Amino acid sequence: MIAVGIDIAKDKIDVWMNNHLTTLKNNRTAIEGFFSKVDKAQIKVLIEATGSYHRLTHRILGDLGVQTMVINPYQSRHFARSMNVICKTDKVDAKILSQYAEKMDFKPTPVPTELEEKIQNLIRHIDFLKKTLISCQLRQKTSDDLVQASCAFIIQNLKSEILKIEAEVDCLINSNEALCKKRDIIKSAPGVGRQTANVLIGLMRELGHLDRNAIAALSGLAPINCDSGKMKGRRRIQKGRHDVRRHLYMPVLGAVTKHNPLLKEFYERLIKSGKPAKVALTACMRKLIIILNMMVKTGENWRFSAP
Repeated sequence: MIAVGIDIAKDKIDVWMNNHLTTLKNNRTAIEGFFSKVDKAQIKVLIEATGSYHRLTHRILGDLGVQTMVINPYQSRHFARSMNVICKTDKVDAKILSQYAEKMDFKPTPVPTELEEKIQNLIRHIDFLKKTLISCQLRQKTSDDLVQASCAFIIQNLKSEILKIEAEVDCLINSNEALCKKRDIIKSAPGVGRQTANVLIGLMRELGHLDRNAIAALSGLAPINCDSGKMKGRRRIQKGRHDVRRHLYMPVLGAVTKHNPLLKEFYERLIKSGKPAKVALTACMRKLIIILNMMVKTGENWRFSAP
């Protein structure tokens, strides 16, 4: 198959195919026009996740039946360094992506449905509003009367807007039977509430489609070895979807202290074995996401209890 690399910007995309660079406008007409002339069964396309810019290209290629894989930009930069490529231009990036597609274990990335994309966008917007709310609350505590009054007004509106958008997310999920069932399965786990379930639906579309190691790595909860020779370094978690990890923290904290006998027993056992509390809590987060992944995959509700 022919490996194609596409570097995506806001207004244009650079396509490297057959050792030739083509620059197109980043719109449906231009992209469809170019790939309509190509044997789509004979190409595989590699693109980077670039905020929201890559989504249109990914969707159009998916509609055309082109195998497309979306990767983290860190991966392509590490590959470029391994090839001793230091400079970074649109042409170089597209070429590097094409070369990487030739050598890597290529697995097409499913295109999210419009509904899934809407839910994801709303979940991320809720996160933004909550961060803004916290910032405003902190400012209110350290300001004079006029600023405090202004902050109070903004805080009230932010809280109202957050509730409104959370209700909209609920409505969107309720409109889809499969997502509704998925949410019910996730929230059957003790300690996992409706909002956490909504977040996992919005930010972890892969839940139920990957194996245990892959889902732990994707959520940034897989321990990474740091060994060299006789030196055994401390295992650390890194990369992955930090927003998913952040949303799991409070539910798991409640689960290990009160709501979930299985995780509570697991947490206490780790503490007794000498693990720091934060390490034990992270292990519980990993255990929970692995169990939830299995539950969604099999379509079964929570049925686990402490031994």
